Amino acid sequence: MHILDHLDALSQAAYASPVLALGNFDGVHLGHQAIFHHVRSRVQAIQGTGMVFTFDPHPLRVLRPEHAPPLLTTFEQKMRLIAVEGIEVGLRIPFTHVFAQQQPHDFIQEVLCRTIGARELVVGYDYRFGHQRAGTVEHLQEAADKYGYRVTVVEAISVAGQTVSSSNIRKLVRRGEVEDASRLLGRYYAIEGPVIEGFRRGRTIGFPTANVQSINEIVPQTGVYAVRVAWRGAFVNGVANVGYNPTFGNEALSVEAHLFDFQADLYGETIRVEFVRKIRDERKFDSIDALVAQIKQDAEQARAIHAQLASSS
Repeated sequence: MHILDHLDALSQAAYASPVLALGNFDGVHLGHQAIFHHVRSRVQAIQGTGMVFTFDPHPLRVLRPEHAPPLLTTFEQKMRLIAVEGIEVGLRIPFTHVFAQQQPHDFIQEVLCRTIGARELVVGYDYRFGHQRAGTVEHLQEAADKYGYRVTVVEAISVAGQTVSSSNIRKLVRRGEVEDASRLLGRYYAIEGPVIEGFRRGRTIGFPTANVQSINEIVPQTGVYAVRVAWRGAFVNGVANVGYNPTFGNEALSVEAHLFDFQADLYGETIRVEFVRKIRDERKFDSIDALVAQIKQDAEQARAIHAQLASSS
C-alpha cells in the first residue's frame, strides 16, 4: 500500500478513477471488510484505484480527548490490515481543529471532489463528517449528481445477533471474551510488542515465557489464554497469562506467553500475540508448587484447544 501523509501529496501523484472508502476503521472488523469488498468490486468494474481516507489521530483525541476510546489497532497495524483487503492507496489525513471546522458541503466539494477527484465513495451506514459531525450519508447522496460521483452505502452487519462495531469489540476484549471478539473481527484479537526482560521466574519453574511490552492500547482482561504467537512469518501455539502475577505480588500488568515446543531466544524481538480462547481468570496460589501444577493444567488445556481447532479447520 502506498500511504500519503497529507492531501497536498496528491498533487504529485495521479490515480485513475479513485474509489474511496471513508471512515476511521479501528480494528478493521467484518463491517469494515465489507466496505473494502465493495471498493474492490467497484475498482474492477471501472478500472479504478482503491483508496482509503482516514484520520490520524482519531478525531475525538483532538476534539474531546477525555471521551476518546482506546483503539484496537495502531495506525500502522490498521493500514497493514487494510492493505490485506486489497486497497492500494491510504490517505493519512492529520486531524486538526482547523480541519474540524470544515462544513460538510466544503468537505465534499474541496476535499473529495476537487483534491482527490473521487469517482466513487463507499461508506458505512453510520458515516458522519464535517463540522460537529453534521454531514451524513444523505448529504453525500444528495451531492452525488452535482459532482458526478457514485455512493455505495454498506449496511450494518450482525454476527449471532450482535452488531459488528469497534465499540462492541472493545467491550468484548476488555471482558476477556476474545472468542466473541474474534467472530466480529474475522480474526483473532492480537497485541504486538517487543519481548523485554522480565523476572525470569518462568524459566526456573519449567515454563519460560516471552514478556511482551504491548504497543496496543487494549489488552484483554486479566486471565490465562490459549494464544498463537506470530514471529518472523511463523506461528507458534502457546498459553499466556495477562495480569499481575498475584502469587509473586507484582504491581505492573504483564503479558507473558509460554510457547509450545519452542527454543529460540526472543529477547528484543517484536512478536504478535493472538488471543484464541480464555481458559480461566487470574488468581493467587498458596505456594509455587500449586502454581506450577495449575500452569501444567493450563498448558494441557491450551494444547487441547489448539488441537481441536486444527482438526476442525
